[in-house]
Amino acid sequence: MQSAQPPEQSDDPAVVTAGRLVRAIRAGLAAALVTVHDRGAGDFVQRMSQLVEQVQAACDRSPDVAIAMILLCQEEPYAVRHAVDVALVVELALRRVGHGASVRRSVVAAALTMNLGMTELQDQLTHQDFPPTPDQRQQIQLHPQHGRDLLRAMGVADTLWLDCVLQHHEIPDGSGYPNHLSGEQILFEARLIGLADRYCALLTQSAWRNALRPDSALQQTLAQGDIDSKLGRLLTQTLGVYPPGAVVQLLRGEIAVVKRPGLIESAPLVMSLFDSHGRILVNRTERDTRHEENTVTGVLDSQKVARYFRLTEVWADEASGAQLRH
Repeated sequence: MQSAQPPEQSDDPAVVTAGRLVRAIRAGLAAALVTVHDRGAGDFVQRMSQLVEQVQAACDRSPDVAIAMILLCQEEPYAVRHAVDVALVVELALRRVGHGASVRRSVVAAALTMNLGMTELQDQLTHQDFPPTPDQRQQIQLHPQHGRDLLRAMGVADTLWLDCVLQHHEIPDGSGYPNHLSGEQILFEARLIGLADRYCALLTQSAWRNALRPDSALQQTLAQGDIDSKLGRLLTQTLGVYPPGAVVQLLRGEIAVVKRPGLIESAPLVMSLFDSHGRILVNRTERDTRHEENTVTGVLDSQKVARYFRLTEVWADEASGAQLRH
């Protein structure tokens, strides 16, 4: 591949775009978590309400940019970035099934705070070069309850928010934690958060686990046998097999980035980036992968390709502010 091009930024950072909103949500959540652990409750609930509004605004402006940033923009610490990733997926999934804005706000707040009880441990696990120790596993098992209790102490009275945090690791067969709930005892919204949590985690590299490509992450998430078909179908419809931001190889030899979902979940619309010899295409072309010559034949590492193109070349102004300056 040819040398990287510097990411393009709009001259006016005050202009609201989906890209800037996602970056602001990540920064805002990081600041809110510092407030929790260093200074007590403060204005935590108000901050979270503002972040939820920003999640919904980003999804209003460009769901494709919001999802693409999960794969292409991974600079922030894992704990913060992962919570925002899950919140975006959950917001879009709940829209698809017709949940109202009020219910979505509660569930998105739960997604943003699902791991409040183990924030520091999350970042530690990402960097350690061995699987969790027995002590760490115990902390993991207890974090939903610990997080729910922290939220209560900070004045959260929203039952749906609290219950989703408490239940997001429960599994219908009763093997989940912390309370081994089963079947209909578990809220649909909590199971959705858990599913999005699992999927997004598989997309991130850690010191002891390789990141999966999005098609493999979806397949592994759905193959674990503890989710119902409705939830699995919802996740697939929301993201597609190849979500926005996935980098794919086409039958014609080109390398392309997924721009938006197509009419078929396994056949997105893509933007070609490189020709069959790995040379940057000056004239970027949108391809419909339903056509045989544009069939997706493989998935590449989005992070390795991201530095070779500007997100604004694919998603126009709504991607302004998504990429950081190198």
